[in-house]
Amino acid sequence: MSESFPDKTAVDRLFESTDDVIRQSAPPPREYRFRWGWGLGILALGIVAELIVWNLIGQDRTYQVIYSLSIVSGTPFFLLIWWMFFSGVDWATRFLGAGAVAAVGLLFYSQYRFDGFEGDMIPRFTSRFEPTAESRLAKFQKTQSSSETIAAEWTVDAEQDWDQYRGPARDGVVRNVPTNVDWTVTPEKVWRHPVGAGWSSFSIARLTLPQQQADATPISKAYLFTQEQRGELECVVAYDTQSGDQIWVHEDSIRFEETLGGPGPRATPTVHGPLLFSLGATGQLNCLKTLTGEKVWATNILEDADATNLDWAMAGSPLVVGDKVIVNPGGGKGSGVIAYDTLSGDKVWAVGNDPAGYTAPVLATLLGKPQVIIYGGLGPVGHDLDTGQELWRFKWENGPKVNAAIPTIVDDSSIMISCGYALGSALLRFSHEGDNWNVTSDWESKRLKLKFNAPVRKGDYVYGLDEGVLTCIDLRTGKPEWKRGRYGYGQILRCGDVLIVQAENSEVVFVSLTPEKHEELHRFQALDGKSWNHPVVWNGHLFLRNGEEAACFNLQTE
Repeated sequence: MSESFPDKTAVDRLFESTDDVIRQSAPPPREYRFRWGWGLGILALGIVAELIVWNLIGQDRTYQVIYSLSIVSGTPFFLLIWWMFFSGVDWATRFLGAGAVAAVGLLFYSQYRFDGFEGDMIPRFTSRFEPTAESRLAKFQKTQSSSETIAAEWTVDAEQDWDQYRGPARDGVVRNVPTNVDWTVTPEKVWRHPVGAGWSSFSIARLTLPQQQADATPISKAYLFTQEQRGELECVVAYDTQSGDQIWVHEDSIRFEETLGGPGPRATPTVHGPLLFSLGATGQLNCLKTLTGEKVWATNILEDADATNLDWAMAGSPLVVGDKVIVNPGGGKGSGVIAYDTLSGDKVWAVGNDPAGYTAPVLATLLGKPQVIIYGGLGPVGHDLDTGQELWRFKWENGPKVNAAIPTIVDDSSIMISCGYALGSALLRFSHEGDNWNVTSDWESKRLKLKFNAPVRKGDYVYGLDEGVLTCIDLRTGKPEWKRGRYGYGQILRCGDVLIVQAENSEVVFVSLTPEKHEELHRFQALDGKSWNHPVVWNGHLFLRNGEEAACFNLQTE
């Protein structure tokens, strides 16, 4: 028996007609067209904007970096918006591309951690596999007992050659220049160890134990003093100059930290015989015993002035003159500058309404008149030492009202001032008739812009870091002699005919101090990490620290 089947040709025609109907009724597939022009335009605009910032906006590196950060972050953001919503590629490709970028970012952050900013606000990153500064400090502290007992018979020498910030005249000049120094070689390391965060420098006290017998030689030693942040404690610490061992530590339950400058105190302790004065980042003024660190008295200068803290904190190292310790809390309540009695902590006088500066008060004698110069946010002001009365002022104000480089005393009728943020330097000339002071500028120049890096002077020439580049200018004219050597926002020190540069990357560079040319004698990596701290030379030794480590090097050869 045979079976009959439909005509295959007819069935095929039926399916073909059905397919035609489906194809005709279904919407056409979406066409993806890559709109590359928009992305290229965003990239081109970013490049052009960056070229404008670095070539037309001026010579101030801080503003250049601020605007550059906006461009560098804004350009990728708008490229991402274009890629996800306007690129024209299919969604699978969009998410794949965005995922690839995210994966690269995660890979980077898995290998590196954010470690603050350079002096020009460029972000820093360090390997996540390196121990943190805090962990290194904790390990070091376990070896320190602060157990040395100081007998009451020990005294602090009245004659000190590095008793305060930048030395006895606060000018960054070494008076007792060491002999037998070979500036072309790396000096011998004596000790090196971790310290707490902060931008304090060192002051030094020489201690003496009187003769126990008539024919005996007095015993002497010396202590280094600095300020550190150790966790939640703001500390004043004394170290032995020879071994680097901790002698004593004074602790206050205070912590200051902000993004650009990081954590820790900014000022340097001041030695005044048996008393030591320190100013913390939040205004804590301590009077301590030099030998033991015991508190004599303390006050908060911001609370006393009814003033708010600066964005980057109190940074002006206390100035001790006679029986007064002088500080600059700023503020508009008539206590912008305060003098306290060194023994009791009582206010002697309080004057002024200017915003505070970030630099230390400096003692000067101008036209025969001893006075304290406060370089506040609006410019330098001279104050009478006995009453605080304002003698003169000179307006030298940049956009953010940040003056941080201590003035240079040139002679008894002139000083040089400088700051960053596109303002620059000026040589001020003083005259007066009776009680009326007159201040004019011999010259003003943007060729030396000192951000928070004080200069040094030798004769008619001043040397400083102009936006991170070492520059020599003629004091008589303000004109540069040379500009060379990018050391970042480090600090400098004059030692005879040699300039010691502690670069921002913690290298130490020896530079010949001459207006003829820039000549490096030697350089070596002294510490790890970023350095904004002032170096010190004392008793033939170079003392260095940054926000992570401290070290001592013997400059003298046999």
